[in-house]
Amino acid sequence: MSTWRRKAIEAVPELRDRIEQSWSPMAAWIELRSLFEQAMKNGDIQRARRIMDYARYCLAAPNADVNTAVAVGFIEHLADDEATRARLPELISVREFNDWREIMSYHADDQVLESLNAAFRSKTARPRKSS
Repeated sequence: MSTWRRKAIEAVPELRDRIEQSWSPMAAWIELRSLFEQAMKNGDIQRARRIMDYARYCLAAPNADVNTAVAVGFIEHLADDEATRARLPELISVREFNDWREIMSYHADDQVLESLNAAFRSKTARPRKSS
């Protein structure tokens, strides 16, 4: 079994059958993006985090097909849905947003990306509560 497939099954074991049947990393990311969007709409932040962690793995993987699949099949769609955009600062860091902004710009316009940027700035500007 390929490493990308094994790692995908570890991230979302409930999709094992579909991942095993996926003929490519891109086909797997189509399934994963759908599951991610459902998780975000249903408030299942833990499932969304597992998928996001797998996305990070794929971006760093030493395989161009895996890198491209996650960028095109997942990252560039992160700003598509309003519910996802609203919670994105909980899932990714400011640095990740900045690193991925150009990828997301293939589907999101400047206004959407600026709104997200403001949400990330707001997140980092919040004072920490003292104990």
